[in-house]
Amino acid sequence: MCLTAHIIDDTWKLHKMIINFYPIAYHSGELIGRAVEKCLLEWGLKRILTVMVDNASSNDLAIKYLKQNFNLWDVSVLDAKLLHMRCAAHILNLVVKDGLKDVDDSIMKVRAVVKYVRSSPARLQKFRSCAEEKNINNKSLVYLDIETGWSSTYSMLKGALVFRRAFKNMKTKCIPYTKELRKVGDPLDD
Repeated sequence: MCLTAHIIDDTWKLHKMIINFYPIAYHSGELIGRAVEKCLLEWGLKRILTVMVDNASSNDLAIKYLKQNFNLWDVSVLDAKLLHMRCAAHILNLVVKDGLKDVDDSIMKVRAVVKYVRSSPARLQKFRSCAEEKNINNKSLVYLDIETGWSSTYSMLKGALVFRRAFKNMKTKCIPYTKELRKVGDPLDD
């Protein structure tokens, strides 16, 4: 677990800093709450407005634990009414991933061909030559996404579109690539 603090100093200047990396053996709410509590105590932070976490149920329990203890120590602002803040980036990621389910087959096909091309220097060189033959002069190459992050999937798809003609050229010039396409279905035909 990584704890990041956003602190407003006496001159109202905002400071952001990582205050701890804390290994968690298992994700129980109380264990997470105790870890956050320990870290805040070690740093001597006395006025806590919010704790931002993702939507895991264990985090709900951690916040409940923290609320009880913060109110006992009188360290929370506004009696911990605003303590639990859900991470907007995590919520956005969940929404986009849900929307991408409709095109998941196509994404998996593109991911498979990008993975094929990037899996060895020889394949990558063959792909580069196919791109050059089609006069694609883009310095970057196709990017393999991180499946849990929609923004990297977007980058992969955007890059694959730039090299679409190179993928088609690869299909005619590379038998192993064509065999790989048969396994997943050809994303260029979709």
